[in-house]
Amino acid sequence: MTHRSKSGHKIVVIADDLTGANDTGVQFAKQGLKTIVLLRVPGSPSDLDEDVLVVDTQSRALAPAEAYQKVVETALLFKSRDQFPTLYKKIDSTLRGNLGTEIDAIMDACGLELAIVAPAFPKNGRTTVGGCHFLGNTPLEATEIARDPNCPVSESHIPTLIAEQTKRKVGHIGIKNVIAGTEGILAAMRRLSAAGQKILVCDAWLEEHLKMIAMAAVRLEKSVLWVGSAGLAEYVPLALGLGAASADKKPVVVIAGSVSNVTRGQVAMLRQRPDVVFIEAAPGAFLKPGAAQAETDRCCRAAVDAIRTGKDVVIVSGYSNEMVARTQEEGLSLGLSSRQTSEAVAAALGNLCRQIALNAPVSGLVLTGGDIALSCCSLLSADGISVLREVAPGIPVGVLKGGQSSGLKVVTKAGAFGAEDALCKAVDCLKTF
Repeated sequence: MTHRSKSGHKIVVIADDLTGANDTGVQFAKQGLKTIVLLRVPGSPSDLDEDVLVVDTQSRALAPAEAYQKVVETALLFKSRDQFPTLYKKIDSTLRGNLGTEIDAIMDACGLELAIVAPAFPKNGRTTVGGCHFLGNTPLEATEIARDPNCPVSESHIPTLIAEQTKRKVGHIGIKNVIAGTEGILAAMRRLSAAGQKILVCDAWLEEHLKMIAMAAVRLEKSVLWVGSAGLAEYVPLALGLGAASADKKPVVVIAGSVSNVTRGQVAMLRQRPDVVFIEAAPGAFLKPGAAQAETDRCCRAAVDAIRTGKDVVIVSGYSNEMVARTQEEGLSLGLSSRQTSEAVAAALGNLCRQIALNAPVSGLVLTGGDIALSCCSLLSADGISVLREVAPGIPVGVLKGGQSSGLKVVTKAGAFGAEDALCKAVDCLKTF
């Protein structure tokens, strides 16, 4: 299915070699944007029908002055901000080529104020930490790239590398800002820009970081040149509100009732996302008939409010060992066995899940722990789950069959199972599947 860009918004990608042009172009194409890689640029590029125009300047191995001139000539064809509001400078994920020179060329030709640079491509083992670029776990300058016959790279520290090639001041958005999420990244971008730094290099070691960088950059009140490999390109349509990536994707609800430390670690990673609301239910209240419904209603209201503002929701109970022990003690004081206490909490979470699913628009559910999954599906009166594929090894996704939410997508995960990013992958799967 093709999702054309809104209001004729055209994106221009300027790459320095053909394979790079193609691997970046496909990031836009897979978001449903009509994309062409141009081997030569026509006289009137604005007349082209495509949403994304990718141009190969073949300038990677050129001398800096020659590369600058060639990229300036190309960029001038796209200098109209009305016709071409978004420019993306594709750079090599191993930093080969005239990075600073070509950034200068586009910014000079098109009058752009700020360049946001993120060459990381975590899916392919390219990460940036502390400004240093790594291939796998190895600093770039210690890899074979340092001996590349055409474009050797002997500097792993990206701000230093680019500073040697540009006339502009280079800033660095580091680990602390990235960990702080989109708001932390945006604050750093604004601070560095105000200090006169015009090329901002961003750390990124997870895919989620590239998304946060993109979401921050679009909120800058400046004309921006996007600079990255194919990694960052994947998140630009989402940030700009273009293509399939911008389609209204309903939020996901995660019910993490498992008391496993594995699940807690997965929840902790999910909570780092800026678009996730964390709700901690009081499991002890679920054991008392007079308090159970009030606690369910409280959590339901918080969840529905978050969902209606487009936020994903993760609901936990027994999130700490202390809470688990206290809940078991409360159960014993009420004459409940350990198993009965666990069943009562699972039933309450199932009821909570049902209320949310019936009162708010969601893409799907992520259910951790067998008792939780059974309770949630049973209370939705489902006849079964049609299993379709895996989110990750051993973590299936399917759809509910029958009942009050037939067709609703659901991921089930054993409590002490999965990698640290399992819940993140489950949420992403439900939004794109």
